[in-house]
Amino acid sequence: MLLYIYPCGPVAANMMFFGRDGSKTVAVVDPSDADLAFAVLKEHGWTLSDILVTHRHFDHMLGVAALKAETNATIYVSEEDACGLTSNLQSLSLMQRISITPVEPDVKLHDGDTFEAAGLKIRALATPGHTVGGMTFVCDEARCAFCGDTLFRESYGRTDLPTGDWRAIRDSIRDVILQLPEDYRLYPGHDEATTVAHERAANPIISEEEPWFV
Repeated sequence: MLLYIYPCGPVAANMMFFGRDGSKTVAVVDPSDADLAFAVLKEHGWTLSDILVTHRHFDHMLGVAALKAETNATIYVSEEDACGLTSNLQSLSLMQRISITPVEPDVKLHDGDTFEAAGLKIRALATPGHTVGGMTFVCDEARCAFCGDTLFRESYGRTDLPTGDWRAIRDSIRDVILQLPEDYRLYPGHDEATTVAHERAANPIISEEEPWFV
């Protein structure tokens, strides 16, 4: 699988392009900078077929509307977090005095749904906690998963924002993400990649029974 990661946008969210090796068709996860996305597509001569949004927060979707308008790529997001694509309130962009261009998703996903993106089969797993509709996108063929802001390397997403839930994120990490095979690579919404094996050994939420910040 080809994979290119670009930290970008106001809080360095990871915009990730993926596709089959040698293919000119790609998908993007959490596009937060449309101008950079267009530059990347042009540089590589790629065609964008799909846009995957892991959760409702503005920093992961600032480029979605422009990419949709230009490429007509299929937009996937969970039904619970689809509101972030159309509401500056639900996406929290108002908190940063940023306005997002509203766009309707093409597919509203539910836990366990499967679909094809850039020629690869993707499984959508509900991983709430950071937001109520957070999703992890798993590609078993490439032995990897895109986990948004649910899990970070040796850490996890904040749960003090609207619809956040510490116990839900704990269960999402312990019972869903870390139940994937230990060699699967995990690509978070911020910072560096990790593996299931490393997080089983090093993520603090494994041993926490109450949130550290209470």
